[in-house]
Amino acid sequence: MNAHTTMPRAGLRSGHQGFTLVEMMVGLAVGLFVSLAAISVFVSTRTLQTVSSAGTRMGENSRLAMELLHKDLRSGGFLGCKATLSDPPVNLLVAGNPRFLDTVTDMPGIRGYHGTGTGFSPALNATLAALTPNANSDFISIRVPIEPLSLGLSTPMTSSSGAPQVGVSTAGNTIQSGAILLIANCKAAAMFQVTEASPATTGNLLHAVGGTFNPGNAGDDFVQVFRGDSAVYRLQTNHYYIAPGTHAGTNSMWRLAFPNPTDPTAAPVPEEVVQGIDRMVISYGLDKGDLTANRYVTADNVGTAWGGVVAVRLQLLSTTVNDGVTLTPQAASFAGGTVSSTDHRLRTQVTEVVTLRNNSP
Repeated sequence: MNAHTTMPRAGLRSGHQGFTLVEMMVGLAVGLFVSLAAISVFVSTRTLQTVSSAGTRMGENSRLAMELLHKDLRSGGFLGCKATLSDPPVNLLVAGNPRFLDTVTDMPGIRGYHGTGTGFSPALNATLAALTPNANSDFISIRVPIEPLSLGLSTPMTSSSGAPQVGVSTAGNTIQSGAILLIANCKAAAMFQVTEASPATTGNLLHAVGGTFNPGNAGDDFVQVFRGDSAVYRLQTNHYYIAPGTHAGTNSMWRLAFPNPTDPTAAPVPEEVVQGIDRMVISYGLDKGDLTANRYVTADNVGTAWGGVVAVRLQLLSTTVNDGVTLTPQAASFAGGTVSSTDHRLRTQVTEVVTLRNNSP
């Protein structure tokens, strides 16, 4: 054996040592703390992202609902190139149709119904009541022109009861049989329903009395001979209301358009236009002679003064479509009161005032 070789002595430990029990417990505690902190940050970030995403979508739904109502209210009661005609337009339609605001029964082109919680005041007609709108929200009907259709006459009329003629190759001529039209210039206007089988092909706006059309024409005399300075517009009445949505546990804004935009001779079909609209309250600004809104009242207090409504205040209670967004049920301030809930959705109120362009200077 080499004299310089040394043997390890018994009882000496090597340089690699393990953890003591105390060190192991401290390490586990630190690791567990870091893991819990990471999980907490992840959960908080995930929750924040969920709330933020739900809130963003709720805001988008609110803006869409307001945009639809705003657009129609600004166009409501349109009767041609004058905001208010000195003479009422000639109405050839059978008056009093439950789905269409004609100029005999609803000259201003706007009518509202206030939800009382158990019904509506004034009462909805049976046709609109069959839509089963929520009675804790309001209901509004608006007669509007359908853009972008505005057609000039291709040839002047030769008699007041003749059929107006529009160009068969004119861009935007999508008139269908059964469409309700307004023919107007800056002096006069008339409202009628097309009975021609294919007006887009022939350009002939025949408006015969009788038949199976709804509402149909009660007469065929415009009283006025419309010439080249006249234009033709397609009209419809949009009914907006709140009812249970297709997503379980939610309400939506619904719209019924009459005549049916796809086929005027077919029955109208309710359309769910905006999800997550829980409630709608509408106040009407009445004019007392100075063409400005002096006071706002609900529909049941307008009475017969719809022609004096110059502005509308819209209040919508919007909610997140998905449940489980909040930890506890949320009570929301709305229309001067508090709306309680048992679900876990966010809710917020959105308010906007719209000036009725056709009832204002």
